[in-house]
Amino acid sequence: MYLTKLLIKRFRSIHELEIQFNKGVNIIIGENNAGKSAIIDTLRICLSLGRQWRDIGVRNPEDFYVERSVISDLTEPIEFVLEFKIESAEDSTLFHSLLWQDPADTTNICLRLNFRYEIDLDASGNQKLRWNITGGHDTAVNMQEMQQIYYSYLEPLRNAEQELRPYSQSNKVTSLFKDMTEYERDVAGVPSKVKLTPEKKIELAGAIEAVLQNEDWTGLIGTGQTFINSHLEKADIKRRESKVHLKLLEYKYESIVKGLLTRKQVYNADVLGANLQMQKFFDVDQNGLGENNIILAATVLGDLSSRRAQKIEHYYALLIEEPEAHLHPQRQNTFFNYLNSLQGLGIQIFITSHSPTITAKSDLDNLLIVQKSDSYKTTVFTPRISGLTPQNKSYLRKFLDVTKSQLFFASGVILVEGISEALLLPILAKRLGEQYDLDKNGIEIVNINGVAFDAFARLFNNDNFPERLASHCSLITDDDRSIVKEGDFKDDGQGITKSMATMIFAELKNAGHIDSSNRIINFDSAGSYALPGYEHHETHIKAVLQSKYDVISARASKAASLRKHHLHVELAKNTFEYELVFASAENAAIIAQAYNAMHSANYVTTAHGIDSFCRDLLKKLKSNKDKSELAESLVYLLEGDPALNANFSVPVYLQNAIKWVIDKSL
Repeated sequence: MYLTKLLIKRFRSIHELEIQFNKGVNIIIGENNAGKSAIIDTLRICLSLGRQWRDIGVRNPEDFYVERSVISDLTEPIEFVLEFKIESAEDSTLFHSLLWQDPADTTNICLRLNFRYEIDLDASGNQKLRWNITGGHDTAVNMQEMQQIYYSYLEPLRNAEQELRPYSQSNKVTSLFKDMTEYERDVAGVPSKVKLTPEKKIELAGAIEAVLQNEDWTGLIGTGQTFINSHLEKADIKRRESKVHLKLLEYKYESIVKGLLTRKQVYNADVLGANLQMQKFFDVDQNGLGENNIILAATVLGDLSSRRAQKIEHYYALLIEEPEAHLHPQRQNTFFNYLNSLQGLGIQIFITSHSPTITAKSDLDNLLIVQKSDSYKTTVFTPRISGLTPQNKSYLRKFLDVTKSQLFFASGVILVEGISEALLLPILAKRLGEQYDLDKNGIEIVNINGVAFDAFARLFNNDNFPERLASHCSLITDDDRSIVKEGDFKDDGQGITKSMATMIFAELKNAGHIDSSNRIINFDSAGSYALPGYEHHETHIKAVLQSKYDVISARASKAASLRKHHLHVELAKNTFEYELVFASAENAAIIAQAYNAMHSANYVTTAHGIDSFCRDLLKKLKSNKDKSELAESLVYLLEGDPALNANFSVPVYLQNAIKWVIDKSL
C-alpha cells in the first residue's frame, strides 16, 4: 500500500488542496510560504495517529485557515482525507476499518482516513477544540491497525549533533539498535546470522557485566561511593541520611545501547596499515554541520530499512524537510541519488526542498510544485499530471540543469534564446522603474540557448489551470522575417540543382540583395534580379524572394501560436541587437561605444546612419561569443555611467515581456 491522495481543507495557509502522490519519491518544492511545511505537518498529524505520544497536532485557533479576502470571525472546520492504494490482500486485512468503496464505481476500493477539527463555544463562550477521526465510510478507526503505520521525520532546523549524542532522548542510533531482531557475526571466518531475542539481549548485557565485575572495577566504584555517602551522612538529618548506590552501567540491553558513541575515524586504512590500535576518532561535536546531518539521515534511513526488512510495521514513510541543509551541491547529488534508491525497499518518501540542485536531479514526474495564485489560494502543479507530452518531458529532463530548474521557484519567468538577452534584461528592466527590478520581483531569466522552446512553454499555457504553473512567463525570440536559405532556390522542375541554388544564393549576396545574416534586403517586385548566368531564372528567383520577404519563420510562427493563458510571446522583428540599435539614435551611439571598447576606437561608427551602422555591426557579430562580449561591454557601460543609462531606450517588445511577468498584464 502507499499514499495516493491527500486532501487538505482550511489548514493554516491552505484553503483547499488535493495532492496526488507517487508511490516512491515525492519532491515538494516552491517558493517560501507557499504551503510546503503545512503539507508535511498534515502528513505528520495523520500518520502519527497510532503513536501513544504525538509531537504534533491541531491544537490552537492559529491552525485554522483565515480567508484574506473577507473580514470575518467565522472559523470553518479543518478537514484531512488520506487515501491509500491497496496493493495486496494483506493491506485490506490489516486495515479493515479503513476500507472504502466508491458508491459510483464499486471497483474503486481504497483505504481512507478522515480527520475533522472544529472550534465550538461552550455555554460560557469559551472556545473548545473538538475533533473526529474516522476510517472508510465514517466508521470507527481501530487504533491497533494504526500502529501498523510508521514514519520518520527529519525537521528543517534539525540538531544533528544532539540526536547523535549518547543518552540523548531522541538518539536515532539507540532507536536503530532497540528495533533490531538479528545481527551478523563471523564464526571461523564464515558470516552467521544470530537472532536478537530477549534472551540473547540479556546474554549480551551479562557478558559486559561479567567483564566489569572484577576486583579493580568494583573496588574503584565502591571507593567513590564511600566518599559520597560519608559526606551525605554528615550533611543529612540523623537516621534520615540518604545513601547512593553507584553502578558503572545499567546492565540491560536497552540501557547499554543508549551509550553508543557515533564517531568518525581520523585515519584511512591505507595510513593505519596493520596498526589498527593507533586509530583515533572525531566526536560528533568535531564534525561540521553537513557531516553530522548526513550521518543523522543515514542513521534514520538505516533504522527505516531495518524495520521494513523485519516487517515490524506494514507501511513506512520518510518525511524530510530541506535535505540540502548544510550540504554542498555535489553532496546533495549523492545523498539524493541514495534516497531515490530506497524506492525498491517499499518506503514512501516525502521531501520539501528549496534546492535547484535536487530539483534538477529529480525525475520530473516526482516533482510537486506548490504555488500561490493571485487570490492567495494554494495549488499544486506536477508534470506527471499535465499537458506535457512524453517528448516534452524527455526534453526537459535533458535541459533542466541547476540554473534552469530555478524557474519552478520563481514568481515569473522570462525565456530567452541567448546569453546577450540574459545579461542585459535585468539592467533594461530597471530602466522601466524600480518596480520592475527582476530580482526584487523574483523573476527568473532562463536562457534556452536557441533550442526548442515548446516544452518550456507548455509549463505555462495549458487550458486546465491545475495543469500549468501559476507564475507568468514571457517568451522572447526573433521572428526571423525575410530569412532565406540556399535550398529555397532549388527547383527540380526548372532544373535548378542544389549546387546551382548555392551559386544563386551567393550571387544574390554579392549583389547586396541578401545580407550577412541571410536576410532579404528591401525587396522590390519591380526591380531587376537578373543574375549573370541565371538570367532565365529571374522569375523564379523573384518569386522565392517575394515569398520570403517580410514573412516570419515557421519557428517564430509556432512560438506565436503558443501564446495563451500564463504564457506571453514577444517577437523581435530582427535580431535582439538590431532592435536595441534601432530603438533610438542614443542607443546606437552607446552600442557603438561598447563595441569599440572591445576592439579599438572608431572600429564601428554611426556616422553613415543607423541602418548602415547596424548592418556593419551585425556583419561583425559573426558568433554568439561576439554577441555575449558586446552584451558584457554594454552592461559595464550602462552600470558604470548613470548618464548613458538614463539615455538608453528599452525596445517596446522587451518592455511588454517584462511588464507581463510582473504586472501580469500589458
